[in-house]
Amino acid sequence: MSTQSIGSNSYLDAYSLLQAATEQKQLQEEAAKVSREQAQYGTSSMGQDILSYLSKIPAGSDGMLSFQDVDDYREEMETRWDVEVMADLKELGVDITQQFPLTYSPTTGKVTVSGDHEDKATIDKYFEDNPDKVADFETIVQLGKLTATAEDSISLDMMSTDLQLQSLAWWFEDNTDPTSWFEGGGLLAFSGSSSYKGLNLTV
Repeated sequence: MSTQSIGSNSYLDAYSLLQAATEQKQLQEEAAKVSREQAQYGTSSMGQDILSYLSKIPAGSDGMLSFQDVDDYREEMETRWDVEVMADLKELGVDITQQFPLTYSPTTGKVTVSGDHEDKATIDKYFEDNPDKVADFETIVQLGKLTATAEDSISLDMMSTDLQLQSLAWWFEDNTDPTSWFEGGGLLAFSGSSSYKGLNLTV
């Protein structure tokens, strides 16, 4: 009787699938546990904040969101914000080919240029006159913190795991550093294909 050998790649593929399924189950069980705990003890102000940001992201017809959905939405928002803001600043005479770090302060609610820049006064005034751009900037920064939490806590394969919106918010609340959440943050901005470098600039 002839036999057919099974290559090592087949074993590795099967193992990888099994491992991914196990990690996904563990992640869903963890989210369910956190959901039960939060339902019992209530949601903190941080949890309410996180839920408000996640609620801006279009969910599937089943009301589910994945960690990757959060990151994709953040990237799309960054791109749109960059195009609009850089066009406005260019009209104001700002040299947008030069990098300038922007920071958001939760204390003042303002976006300002961090450090010295020849157009600092113009840029700071622009954001004072455009509160909608400040609100979008804050959202981009906070969603960036959530994405960083997910990337530091779960495997790349698990980024596509779908969870109920409330469960996802509770998971983020349970795994995000409260200190960093309530701090300001920022991005390194300039005109070009890579306007954001993922730089956190706490103030």
